Amino acid sequence: MNFSLRLKAELIEGAPRGGCCKAAYLRGLFLDAAQTSKKGIVLRIASVDVRQECARLFREMYRREALMDGSTVLFASDALYEELTQAPPIFACPHCAAHFLRGALISCGSVTEPTKGYHMEYRLSDTENLPLLADTLLMLDENWKGKSRATARGVSLYFKNSTVIEEILTLLGANNALFALINAKIERDIRNAENRATNCVMKNIGKTVDAASEVCAAVETIRIAAKFDSLTTELQETATLRVANPNASLSELAKMHNPPITKSGLNHRLQKIIQFAANLKTTSENR
Repeated sequence: MNFSLRLKAELIEGAPRGGCCKAAYLRGLFLDAAQTSKKGIVLRIASVDVRQECARLFREMYRREALMDGSTVLFASDALYEELTQAPPIFACPHCAAHFLRGALISCGSVTEPTKGYHMEYRLSDTENLPLLADTLLMLDENWKGKSRATARGVSLYFKNSTVIEEILTLLGANNALFALINAKIERDIRNAENRATNCVMKNIGKTVDAASEVCAAVETIRIAAKFDSLTTELQETATLRVANPNASLSELAKMHNPPITKSGLNHRLQKIIQFAANLKTTSENR
């Protein structure tokens, strides 16, 4: 079972069992319903559990049975079409709006597996219901402003901000889905931190190798010119240690000297060796 189906199963378990919230919940379930040619109501939903939940609640509220045919649920009640699909939902208590969103997410929403990214989406075939959904979200929190896009079926309202998705799941009481999202977010942050640390280490190693190669090349130039003995004793020691330890960091190389020297002092010596070799090349080219 994928993440969206597990989430919907959890939302169904937390559905209201009575009162005004039950009516708001049912209105959310029927948010994307359509009218049949015989003026009935039709819902097209892939999930068996969601189809059964819609049929169950319809039976409890109106004492009428629904006909399930594949991914389609038919409600033969033209008199209820306006009430269930067109009329604005009634939010009689502070919890009604949340249950309306619960029903909408169950019937026409989806949430991507958190390990693959952060994405919550409501897909609607009727663009007229988009403002109702968007306004309800903003009524609950002014920061819950989703983005809309056209789809082959109609239109969708979606969120990619992990914090907003977490807040909506918290409101709906989907704790299992919420914890899964938070855990995936923590794991992703840890991996990103490890990658940044690794990249930093590799970058520093690359810099060390490049710098060591430059010094080794300079020492080779000095040796070919038979000018190694022209270097001071200190520079000869540094040149010899660098050639013998090309992968050592500046800190490690500084400690190898007898006596040990500072990184600043070592860097000063290395620059002198490079400059000495450069002067030899310039003199040779000018001859």
